[in-house]
Amino acid sequence: MTLFKKIMAFTGSVIIVCVLFGILSAIFTHHYLLIALVTLAVAGILFFFSSKAGEKALAEKTGLTNKEYRYIRSNLEEARAKILRLQKIMSSHKALYSFQERNKTLQLTKRLYQIVKEEPKRFYEAEDFFFSHLDSLVELTEKYAFLESQPVKDKKIYQTLSDTRSLLNDLSRVIEKDLFTLLNQDVNSLDFELEVAKNSISKQKKKFERGQNHE
Repeated sequence: MTLFKKIMAFTGSVIIVCVLFGILSAIFTHHYLLIALVTLAVAGILFFFSSKAGEKALAEKTGLTNKEYRYIRSNLEEARAKILRLQKIMSSHKALYSFQERNKTLQLTKRLYQIVKEEPKRFYEAEDFFFSHLDSLVELTEKYAFLESQPVKDKKIYQTLSDTRSLLNDLSRVIEKDLFTLLNQDVNSLDFELEVAKNSISKQKKKFERGQNHE
């Protein structure tokens, strides 16, 4: 359901509730508590069914069942929270990455999230990112930030920090591959569409040439 449709549905519900309130006020004078309770109940029912209808319409539009859509939306909300956590940690611990590496890693995670948000059905193509790689990235980054912020460090801590930095760099490359995997589907689809378009143009060109020869 688009924002415009949501606003229209909400406005329609408000109008219905207001009309109902006016009718009940005219019929049941001096029963304000009853009127308020009935109006609130109707408003709640309208909101519930309009929300369900919106979810169903969006699920149908994306080619998913309601259950699948709710499942993917829930995972996307969790992923968004994790990306925000990651961004906050990186912003407050700038020694963790160089600016270029920090920016690249954040852009990779945000781009993967955005693609799936716009096309929820593609969630299944990026399950490794949402269920494994993003979690590992956030957890390792948080642990690194914690150790790095300690006022006293020994040789073992410095070695752990160095190993963690290396793992984070490797993980960033893994997430980059996740994005390439997702984009390859678009490339393959575009290649197919280009091939169809080329064949169509070739047929039209031959047809035109035959027509010219007959003349």
